[in-house]
Amino acid sequence: MTTRGVLYVHSAPRALCPHVEWAVAGVLGTRVSLDWIRQPAAPGTWRSEFSWQAEVGTASKLASALRGWHLLRFEVTAEPCPTAEGERYSCTPTSASSTPSPASTATSSSRRTASARP
Repeated sequence: MTTRGVLYVHSAPRALCPHVEWAVAGVLGTRVSLDWIRQPAAPGTWRSEFSWQAEVGTASKLASALRGWHLLRFEVTAEPCPTAEGERYSCTPTSASSTPSPASTATSSSRRTASARP
């Protein structure tokens, strides 16, 4: 069974952008090229959105591939389907003044809804 979802990269330093693409490509098993635009809320960073369709469980794989990356803020969502509930994972890095922590979290919450978008 497949589902679809969206990866929202809220902010990433420019040098990290190709690494995000490589990580997403590794999970999806296909070449990925994100459209990056400047993030006005955090000068010097970039943002992107990427819609995907893949097997159920892909949202957690994407979140796991990206979590813990210092200075990367993102969310991954997956829509509900007949065999799985919707998912949302988000990650906010530690502040630039502190040491990166392996405890950077990707959290999930399930939604029981039939709508594709809130």
